[in-house]
Amino acid sequence: MAKKLARILKKERPDHVYLKKVFAHIRDILELRGKVAVQKKMPNILTEKELKNFYNVVWNASNRTHVVMIKVLFFTGVRNSELANITLQDVNINELKIRINEGKGNQDRYVPFPVFFQGELAQYIENQKARRAKYLFETNRQDKFTTRWIRKIIKNYAIEADIDKKIYPHLLRHQLLTYLTVKGIIDAKIQLISGHRDRKSLEIYQGLSLADVSEEYHRAMNDFPIK
Repeated sequence: MAKKLARILKKERPDHVYLKKVFAHIRDILELRGKVAVQKKMPNILTEKELKNFYNVVWNASNRTHVVMIKVLFFTGVRNSELANITLQDVNINELKIRINEGKGNQDRYVPFPVFFQGELAQYIENQKARRAKYLFETNRQDKFTTRWIRKIIKNYAIEADIDKKIYPHLLRHQLLTYLTVKGIIDAKIQLISGHRDRKSLEIYQGLSLADVSEEYHRAMNDFPIK
């Protein structure tokens, strides 16, 4: 049928408007509506045992910066590039949130972090201020961590943990968003944290603020496998 249709259309030399009408008619006949969904491959996230194993390796390495960095990734679900650009001024310790400036799509947003992380993050920031750091994560030369360096840090810990899965910054983002979904937080509220701009939930999303998800987020994070 497809080949026959192609031959007919080739003879007719249809313009753009004509083609749109033809395919609209075909969709009506076949009762197709909207775009055909493309099934995405789900990321192979860590099991709770693997997550704890990975974190224990990080903790035992005794690198405070790495511990805080990986917790920020796990607890906030920020993207690698967003993490690299967080400054000390972006962190609001009292309100338990971090400002993400011009994330994906040039959209600013806030992401929450759990109350049990408040003290540790506050102390880390004080140390960074004493070093006159600008960014939350910097090298000894006071250069901000690059996305490449962050990936390398995580990869090295994953190798040491001997986990038979590819572990990278974006996987930790998937880990949190999957966890919050399992905990029953609706898509539109998760969008506030993730920074996604899905059109299907856009109307609901625009009517929400971080305060609308904050209580559910903090309640859900009480059971998170690492603290």
